[in-house]
Amino acid sequence: MTEQRPTLADVARVAGVSRAAASRAINGTYGASEAVRRRVREVAAELGFEPHAVARALATGRGSAGRRERIEILIVDPDPEAMSAKPFYGRVLNGAMRALGDQDIALEVRRVSALPVDDTDPPFGRVLINVPGAAGAAYARRGRTVALGRSAPGVAFVAPDNDDGGRQAAVHLVATGRRRVGAVFGPATPCANERKAGFLRVMSGAGRAVASADGDFTRARAYMATRELLEREPDLDAVFASCDVTAMGVLRALRETGRRVADDVAVVGFDGSALAEAADLSSVYMPVEDEAESAIRCLLDPARPAPARLPTRLAVRGSS
Repeated sequence: MTEQRPTLADVARVAGVSRAAASRAINGTYGASEAVRRRVREVAAELGFEPHAVARALATGRGSAGRRERIEILIVDPDPEAMSAKPFYGRVLNGAMRALGDQDIALEVRRVSALPVDDTDPPFGRVLINVPGAAGAAYARRGRTVALGRSAPGVAFVAPDNDDGGRQAAVHLVATGRRRVGAVFGPATPCANERKAGFLRVMSGAGRAVASADGDFTRARAYMATRELLEREPDLDAVFASCDVTAMGVLRALRETGRRVADDVAVVGFDGSALAEAADLSSVYMPVEDEAESAIRCLLDPARPAPARLPTRLAVRGSS
């Protein structure tokens, strides 16, 4: 009788992991922690397991059809020009590609105005951006999911310290003697709400009332919101913009109404993007590339703990 060769299932059983985890560990692909890789390979050596060449090709996602595993970055943003108008998304892609390196994984980016109803071909993993909490939880139940920004309880996320960024912006304006302060805040998303909370907390403690308007992270809405603020409070001497794109609309409105930046009105943005540097805009820098890189690494290795809030830093320039 010929002795039966050990199978991948045998390796998985002895190592105490799933067959899929054993396959990833054997083939050295994404999705298995270093501890799992080491354990599985030790067991494989003990059992004398040798992976079949065809099976290896399939396991690495390069079978006869040439289909690769993919990670999807799902962005909910109603602005049709969002990908070109908002530097944030380009920085996310840069960080994601940095995390993937030379791994044979496809990166798919999908911007939608509203969440898709069906999910018939789920990817290996998803990074969620601006996805509401309940929907984020639903996606997390279907597979590996990491959100950029706080989402529903139980949904892994990576985020900068938005609250402290708002605090830094407010401290700077108070310290430079600005007393009639306005703000164009963002939409009702966790990240925008955190920036708003940090900013208002300092202003309240300093006895500064804040004239505010709601924005949506677009230049057009920020421009209109700033015009509205100036009509209500013509003597504003500072404006906090919830992101750098918003700040561009604020600056345009100030120029058109004859206000000098920063002599008459100081402006502070949030993101620290290339827009801020080009416009000589004081802005709270957040490490978007690091945020996206961490999210992808968490998808590739679920045992990897999500990082603590990433630090933000105010860069003071000519606008304030």
